[in-house]
Order: sequence, then C-alpha cells, then structure tokens
Amino acid sequence: MAGKERGDSKSRPVLTADEVRHFAGSVTDHTVVEILEAQPNVEELESAVLYAQGQGDVAERAGQELEGTAARIYDILTRDELYLLDDR
Repeated sequence: MAGKERGDSKSRPVLTADEVRHFAGSVTDHTVVEILEAQPNVEELESAVLYAQGQGDVAERAGQELEGTAARIYDILTRDELYLLDDR
C-alpha cells in the first residue's frame, strides 16, 4: 500500500501508479503522472474519483465541495479521454 515520505513531521502517504489505477480505473500514463505529481493522499484521490463518477452532488449538498488537491485530481481525471470512456 502507500508508503511514507521521510523528513516531514506530518508524514504524508505516497501513492504508487498501481494505487492510482486501482482507485481511478482506466487512465492514461500521462494522467497517472499528473496525479502523482499532485501528491494526493488516498482520501483526496477517492474523493476526486467519486466526484468524477457523478457522486459529487451528494457530497456537495452535505457541504463537502471539492477543493485543493482533490479538486485538482478531479480536473486531471475529467480531461482524460480513456477515463471518461471507462465503463465503471
């Protein structure tokens, strides 16, 4: 699973390409790289994926609109044609 970065008192989980694909499904290599560069934690990635799958409006009504890294991941996912074509 996710490792931990060293040297930071608030250790942040480091995701792998396999974990990104596990959560997001079919995405291009370029999308995986962009997501990894954003350095999301698992919760941010999961939130973005759920939002991209159309479950965001439920969270938004609960006052949990996407922001920060999760919003960036959502933008990355929704630009990926392979992701958009994936029949989840």
